[in-house]
Amino acid sequence: MQDNAVVSEFAAAAMNLDAYPVALLQVDDEGSIRSANAAWAELMDASAVGVEMVAYVHPEDRLIWREMLARLRNETGVCSRERIRFVHPHGQLRWLEVACRRHEDTFFISAFDTTAQKRQETSIEARLRSAMGLLNGVPGLIYRGRNNPSWSMEFVSDGCEELTGYPAAWFVDSHEHSYSQLIVPDDVDYVWRAVQEALADRRPFELRYRIRGANGDVRNVWERGIGIYSASSEVLGIEGAIFAVR
Repeated sequence: MQDNAVVSEFAAAAMNLDAYPVALLQVDDEGSIRSANAAWAELMDASAVGVEMVAYVHPEDRLIWREMLARLRNETGVCSRERIRFVHPHGQLRWLEVACRRHEDTFFISAFDTTAQKRQETSIEARLRSAMGLLNGVPGLIYRGRNNPSWSMEFVSDGCEELTGYPAAWFVDSHEHSYSQLIVPDDVDYVWRAVQEALADRRPFELRYRIRGANGDVRNVWERGIGIYSASSEVLGIEGAIFAVR
């Protein structure tokens, strides 16, 4: 009777696990699947009990999988998370967000399919790389910055070096350097007032002034920019472009 009760308890537990929409697995200390719920079978089109889980892992990510298990063998109770590529038996690539915890001689694993999210991220990254390529190819300084007297920069394009003699890293989020240091002192107040007047009227600003580059030479520049506003009309920052002119 006791054995039957234990079997019934395990069967009930398995049925409860099948109700979860996330793939749940138990893997033994050697990496073989002991049990898996219905979500795993649906995700990978196989129950896979008795199969080493690494068989489903993309060859290039198998080292990540093995290192995660090895790490958890020495850190019982700790939860480890990795985004790992799996290969469906029909050949489709799946990105799974895998969370794993070890208890005694068993790994308890949840696997969430993030393939659609990963594809979206890859698409966004490709578009950003394309946009950055275009911006960095412009022979001038494209920027996004803060509306403060230092003109602190959050982003500058690679064209800044040709214009000013300084690389992008010199400008971005620096406490030691700022774009305002390059503006010829006689033009500092003019630049500040012109930008603030335009922002107050919520219109683009356009101005000409002088900067001193890294080599000490003074250059005339033309700048056009706009404000970035919150829903309550607070100025969050500015963005624009600066070019050398004669």
